Formats: sequence, structure tokens, C-alpha cells
Amino acid sequence: MKIASTDARAITSIVIEARQMEEELESASQESSLSTRGDIIRWWEVRRYHFNGFVLAVGFASWLLVMIAGSAAVKPGEDFEEPIGMLFGPVIYVAMANVCYTLGWVVDTILYNGRPRTRLYESGLILAVVLAALPGVWAVVAWLITVYTGRKLD
Repeated sequence: MKIASTDARAITSIVIEARQMEEELESASQESSLSTRGDIIRWWEVRRYHFNGFVLAVGFASWLLVMIAGSAAVKPGEDFEEPIGMLFGPVIYVAMANVCYTLGWVVDTILYNGRPRTRLYESGLILAVVLAALPGVWAVVAWLITVYTGRKLD
């Protein structure tokens, strides 16, 4: 039990430090330009948790929709999505989303202008969330088609 409480304290202190750094970098980016490329990288990295949180939340909801609505859209014994794809697809997507996120700050530091490109971050976040939602949207559309036509998909 002592190990668990130590881990919890360590995680809490990391979260507090990340929030403090984010506040400092946010105020720095609003008031003036950040002084180094390292500051730009830190600005991006403290936002990675928020990025991953949004993508994971939407991705999990999408995954559930594929499981529920997708299964309701197909005939018994058929798979809406291959089970192996349901297991490994989300893992691969999250890994690739983080690779693309890293490319965001790489581009931002290469084209360094003294402050982070917030629109680049926001655009990347929106794109990642939309891509994570697409399988669930498709599953709901497929289910609605089966409700409308009265025929299950093969």
C-alpha cells in the first residue's frame, strides 16, 4: 500500500508541475514571445495530455458505437468490423496520432517565429478528433440504413 500512495503522490506532483508549466507558458505566449525553441516544444508537450484525453474519449465512444450500432447493423454471425481490427486499430491510431502531434511541434520549431502556432495545435486536435469519430459515425449510419430499409447488412 505504501508503494501505491507514493505512486499517487508522484503522479499528483507531475500533474501539478505540468499545470504550472502550462500556465507559465500560456501567459508567456499571450504576453510576449517565447524565448527559445525549447520553450515552444514545452508549450506543445504540456498540451499533449489534453490532446490525448480528447482523442481517447472520442475514440472510446466511437469504439463503443462500432461495437453496439455496428453489431446491430449486420446479420447474426457477421462482423461489422474484424475483431483483430477492434483490438489493434485503436492502439495503432493513438500511436500515429501522437506521431503527428510530434510533427506539429517539429514544424513549429522549424518555422520558429518566437511563439507557438496555436491554430496548428487546434487544427490538429480537430482533425484527430474527427478521424477518431468516423468509425462510430459510420456504424450509426449503417444501423440507420438497416432500420430504414429493414434489411441487415451482409
